[in-house]
Amino acid sequence: MFVLLMAAAGACAQEGDPLKSAACGAALASLQAARAGQATPGRIEHLRSEAAGACLGTAHPARNTARTLQAPIAVPPPQVDAPIAQPSLPAPVAPPPPVAIDRPATPANCDPGGCWSNDGTHLQHLPPNLAGPRGLCTQQGGLVYCP
Repeated sequence: MFVLLMAAAGACAQEGDPLKSAACGAALASLQAARAGQATPGRIEHLRSEAAGACLGTAHPARNTARTLQAPIAVPPPQVDAPIAQPSLPAPVAPPPPVAIDRPATPANCDPGGCWSNDGTHLQHLPPNLAGPRGLCTQQGGLVYCP
């Protein structure tokens, strides 16, 4: 008995289903034909509203103005100003280092306190050697080698 009651209730529900109604099918077919025929946006919106009313079961569907066709909003592209590159200055060029010529000094004038070499330094006399400004010098013949 319960099964018969449920079957009867299901049959009643299917008869009242607005999605399966002939009016819904006709409204959807006319909407598809208008879209394929490239109708005006206002006409397509009107047919869409009628199809929604027929298929969803509302007699007077509320008009949704948010779905109407609007012109696109034009946004200008961002403008980024790149900084102007300053020309770089050339790297300073260091003068070449002086060429040190290691010539041995030759004592020019000697006195009891030491000797004056030909490059202008005073070599102090520390018997039996001479001492320059940077340490003891060695003497070989008439030449003096100082550190």
